[in-house]
Amino acid sequence: MIRKNIILISCLVMNFVVHAQFLNNSEIGIMMGGANYTGDINNSLAGAGSKFMNQFETSFDFYNVTFMAGFIYRYNVSNRWAVRGNILFSKLWGDDIHFDNPRNLNFSTWCNEISFVMEFNFLDYKAGSNKYRFSPYMFAGLAFFYMNPKTEILNPKTQELEEVVLRDLHTEGQGLSDYSTPYSNIQLAIPFGLGIKWSLSKYISIGFEYGWRKTFTDYLDDISTYYVDNNDLQNMAGTLTAAAADRTHEIQPNFYHKGGEMRGNPETKDWYNFFGMTFTVKLPTPQHCDTYKSR
Repeated sequence: MIRKNIILISCLVMNFVVHAQFLNNSEIGIMMGGANYTGDINNSLAGAGSKFMNQFETSFDFYNVTFMAGFIYRYNVSNRWAVRGNILFSKLWGDDIHFDNPRNLNFSTWCNEISFVMEFNFLDYKAGSNKYRFSPYMFAGLAFFYMNPKTEILNPKTQELEEVVLRDLHTEGQGLSDYSTPYSNIQLAIPFGLGIKWSLSKYISIGFEYGWRKTFTDYLDDISTYYVDNNDLQNMAGTLTAAAADRTHEIQPNFYHKGGEMRGNPETKDWYNFFGMTFTVKLPTPQHCDTYKSR
């Protein structure tokens, strides 16, 4: 009896949700594809004073594409509007060596994103419908992502290659006396982009999309402003920090930049992009509840 009452209560709750067309308009699925980074390393068009468009243009530089994957949830508000949540993972990287840049800096970082976007369908679209089964769309929203840029460097003391966390080394003086505070590992971004989606059957839909992420940090690659004098950096933070902050000496022996020379471009922020295929399943209506209500 208790079991039957629990089932009946559960069915009433589920029916309320169904009558509100929540489950019936929901999709869950995965997204897989690629990711790439745009910033102070591969931003060949963005010199000092460059603005938004140059950053946007260089996001189409696909030399450093990596694998991206994650989970998505979509709620179809109407045939034209939908809201979506994403949990996406990728690893971003960049290396001056690909641009013959004697600065000789490089980095890699996991980029783990939680985002919420609104989709607008250019055509009427309904998952599971034969009539409204295709539409291009655009989206925009808000994202939070985790980053932690690292590199591999020859430790001057041990003479062995060592992977280091760049934020902890204060490469541009961040966190040291008389310098700015360290950047956060958790950052904000604005995701926006375009896509196409198809409803293949009553429950299954696929799509393809390209999305840009405009961030509000210039330290996705740990490169932003100016060199700190090598001797000062050694005294304040140690030889490992000094070696990681100015790596031109690895190509030009005994060469170190003067303090205050440009190391990055502080007038632009870094970007990253996620693009690929979505595969979603429409949540079915729990019809079996009606059976229990009649018992």
